[in-house]
Amino acid sequence: MKVWIHKLLNRGNTCVFEKADLTESTAALQNPARGFYRLYSFLAENEPDLESVKWSLDETATLALVIIDIGTYREKKLDQPAIEHMKAILDFFAERKLDIILRIAYDHQGNALEREPFFFAQITEHLRQLLPILNRYKGNLFVFQGMLIGNWGEMHTSRFLATSKLKEMWNLLQETDKRIFYAVRRPVQWRLLHPDECVNMTLPCDNMGLFDDAIFGSDSNLGTFGTVAKEYAGWDGMWSREDELQFEDLLCRYVPNGGEVICGEQYAEERNIAKTIDVLRRMHITYLNKDYDKRILDIWAELKWPESGVWFDKSLLEYIGSHLGYRFWVKDAKITPDKNNPSGVLLTIRIENVGFANFYQDAEVILELEETEGTTHVMSLQTDLRSWDCQKTITLTYVIKQTDCKIYLSAKRTQDNKKIYFANQDGTDRVLLGTLDSGCR
Repeated sequence: MKVWIHKLLNRGNTCVFEKADLTESTAALQNPARGFYRLYSFLAENEPDLESVKWSLDETATLALVIIDIGTYREKKLDQPAIEHMKAILDFFAERKLDIILRIAYDHQGNALEREPFFFAQITEHLRQLLPILNRYKGNLFVFQGMLIGNWGEMHTSRFLATSKLKEMWNLLQETDKRIFYAVRRPVQWRLLHPDECVNMTLPCDNMGLFDDAIFGSDSNLGTFGTVAKEYAGWDGMWSREDELQFEDLLCRYVPNGGEVICGEQYAEERNIAKTIDVLRRMHITYLNKDYDKRILDIWAELKWPESGVWFDKSLLEYIGSHLGYRFWVKDAKITPDKNNPSGVLLTIRIENVGFANFYQDAEVILELEETEGTTHVMSLQTDLRSWDCQKTITLTYVIKQTDCKIYLSAKRTQDNKKIYFANQDGTDRVLLGTLDSGCR
């Protein structure tokens, strides 16, 4: 690849910037809070066999979906053994530095009407018991899915889906740390829990997102969407597919969305790559089940990416897996004079978020000037990684010292200092932007 050299005159000296090779990479980045996950199921009343779970862990994943069945406690409080079992389970995944997607529910057999408590007061009692556990793992829990109810904990086929009950459960969950994201199964459930003044969706409202375990299962994602246009259905109605996708496109720039894909009949016939990517981008999918539905995952493995560029002829599965959530690519860097500071220069960096979604947590972006004599200057850049919008290019401009140095860019998540890797070819935890020769001798 051609390397561009930028020259500028500064106080009579020639300053040269040799830009590094910033070619986009096709590497699968092990970045936090995004990607494919595996599912791990437990019964709250049983001591978990964590030794056997070790052998099924996916070492390439940064996420795990943990499901805990509390159906045994439908008529009583959670006892101390159940609570200790939950802590042991969550400790296990936290110790392995996995971001946890957690679902606690009464049913994982598709029989919620039989397995849920008879009285709603029992559900709220269980939620109150769970609040300390959720807060205890606030630094490890990425998303808490559902509100204990429905078949498979998916908030459908339950006696407790009335708006008043959903609001009572949501009010309880808001007592937890705001770093934990919550997710409801349908967009209409999100709308029922939020006031009408949020209809314009110009700002994020809170930490509630969505999850969808039937993506591509049918035109309605097996009941996720409705059939009526939003102007007729109203704010608290289920909207048509197109209207709901527009809603998710706006909402899920601020909060995560993910789940499972299902190979519906129409999808199996069409195998349309462009439509697939359009849906995943508009839903801003951050995480997907790595093992389900194998039929559609096999289709993705067979199909090849058709567009020119670095991804040409890679499998659709590789492309989707690498673009789940955020994916930051440093595409350009340049140096220009700083008219207001003769001892400095302006560094401009252009970064594109080529992923399906945004980054949703606090992070720090760091610039390092590694001088030839060994001194390193470190700058924490004033930028919010959450604002690096998907499918957009971000331009950052900063004044830096005019000195002989190599310039590096890196990022890390604030809560645990986990590295956030950029999609550039060098494959390290920091990107070499280029080399600056001040011309001063």
